[in-house]
Amino acid sequence: MTTIGIIGINGLVGQTMRKCLSKVPNITIKEFARKDEITDMDIAILCTDNADSILLVEKLKGKVKFIIDMSSEFRQYAGVPLVIPEINPDDITEDTSLIASPNCTITGPAMALAALRSKYTPTEIFVSSYQALSGGGKKLIEEGNKPESLYYKNAVPKIGSVSDECGYTSEELKGIYEARKMLHMPDLIVYPHTVRVFVDVGHAITVTAKFKEDVNLPEVKELLSNFPGIIYGDNIFTPKEVAGRNEVFICRLRPDLNNKKIIHFFVTNDNTLKGAALNGAQIAELIIKKGYC
Repeated sequence: MTTIGIIGINGLVGQTMRKCLSKVPNITIKEFARKDEITDMDIAILCTDNADSILLVEKLKGKVKFIIDMSSEFRQYAGVPLVIPEINPDDITEDTSLIASPNCTITGPAMALAALRSKYTPTEIFVSSYQALSGGGKKLIEEGNKPESLYYKNAVPKIGSVSDECGYTSEELKGIYEARKMLHMPDLIVYPHTVRVFVDVGHAITVTAKFKEDVNLPEVKELLSNFPGIIYGDNIFTPKEVAGRNEVFICRLRPDLNNKKIIHFFVTNDNTLKGAALNGAQIAELIIKKGYC
């Protein structure tokens, strides 16, 4: 029996993590608030912000076999795999002590590219994300639903801090660097734009992808439809329909009018699930299935 500890149980990700792990067989779940005394466990899942994750990783070294961190702190650290189990499960070995779970926004586009790269080599992607309030946690949902809030019935083209050097937001930079790392494609060119919208749950992303090869649309549909964790449809998916669903949904697939190497499509998923807690739970389940715990 593997013991998994959720640290940060009172936050939105922690609460959702509890629901996701409750469906994993043969485990014992322990729950901790951020300041609780930590007791023994095999896998620790940190549903905490960057500052708390830094302290907890140091505190838990040598005390647990695996740490899965849901914050953005360790995602670009050398030697720390950034994992979506459908994309790069082999990045986790028995000696991997710390694993990062990626940003909720790039999860859907990255899975789509992973589905296609058995036949096509992506070179550039343009992504515009329309991100739900829940991406900022329970506090942002509460704030955003107040009529006096900037986010109330609005679209705000700024998520995270703005870099003085390049003008990109921290959320946009995450999309660039995390896509490259997960897909093992350091030369992939990513053009991101992020917008916070008046939706409680469910990120929506428009994607324009360019490949080295000419694209065959029926083949693309087949590759997307057969990839684990993706639901492709010729109908329309929106955040309202996908809230509470585990999969990444893709629709509006179409060829470019001028370039046979380019396609356009729309991605949406419940950012609290596959974009966050579910992915962390799947990483824990993957560790167990590999026989490491």
